[in-house]
Amino acid sequence: MRIGNKEFEVVSEFKYLGNIIENNNRNDRCIKERIQTGNKAYYANLQMLKSKIIYRTSKLQIYKTLIRPVVTYGAETWTLTAAEENALRRFETKVLKKICGPVVGKGVWRIRYNDELCKLMEGEDIVRFIKVQRIQWLDHVERVDETAMLKRVLKGKLYATRRIGRPRIRWLDDVIADLRRMGISGWMGKARKRDQWRRIVEEAKAHPKL
Repeated sequence: MRIGNKEFEVVSEFKYLGNIIENNNRNDRCIKERIQTGNKAYYANLQMLKSKIIYRTSKLQIYKTLIRPVVTYGAETWTLTAAEENALRRFETKVLKKICGPVVGKGVWRIRYNDELCKLMEGEDIVRFIKVQRIQWLDHVERVDETAMLKRVLKGKLYATRRIGRPRIRWLDDVIADLRRMGISGWMGKARKRDQWRRIVEEAKAHPKL
């Protein structure tokens, strides 16, 4: 492919800033690789997570600052399917169960339930964390100048023959769907008001429908 005086090799995928970019607008391979990288970070810090001399709050902070960012790097640009959300939640549940350990119920030791782990995270699981990041990113993109590449890519349209079958959901449609679940309408006007959008972001961190 030639653009001006430069030639570029046409490929089906390439890695950019640690994320796999595919020509079919899919994220599944990228998310799978991020989870694998997160597993490496998890096992690298496993001794601290198992330690009995470190408080649970400190272990949760270790997870939030050293492990979760590895998995969610670049997640602001992801669209998420139900299968991908489940894969991310399974990874986080595994880490949290190691951090919190079992609990005694009616004289019998048992593994903590998912809703108990959710309470420890104050309702902000990894999927909701990603959706909050996307909402913050939407505000940033909406504020940039109309001539900026970010805005041009977001608002641009491709004119080509569409493949047979259901089209992949666009990033903007996915984020707007989250805002609608929260009961937010007229997001463009709200995005221009920093204080108002900041309240929307704080609400999203514990919103039950995300």
